[in-house]
Amino acid sequence: MKVIINGKEFDIPKGVRFGELSHEIEKAGIEFGCTDGQCGVCVARVIKGMECLNEPSEEEEETLWRVGAVDEDQRLTCQLVIEKEDCDEIVIESED
Repeated sequence: MKVIINGKEFDIPKGVRFGELSHEIEKAGIEFGCTDGQCGVCVARVIKGMECLNEPSEEEEETLWRVGAVDEDQRLTCQLVIEKEDCDEIVIESED
């Protein structure tokens, strides 16, 4: 599926956790720390396509709350997984 992160296009398959692709996604300016949802370094805004992504886990929600990312469009990039393929694209922008 087409995923645009900070203007850079990626083809990310359904079912792959974005944290597994951290070395590629970092090229678009998203910083990663632990890649397992504990540190909160990779907070970003999902501008488009949230409905195609997995729901945040309880652990992700706790990390988001702890780092002050309380808006509904904020997610940990490392925890994102595409669950539906019927979206045009997913657009993500880093929090700077």
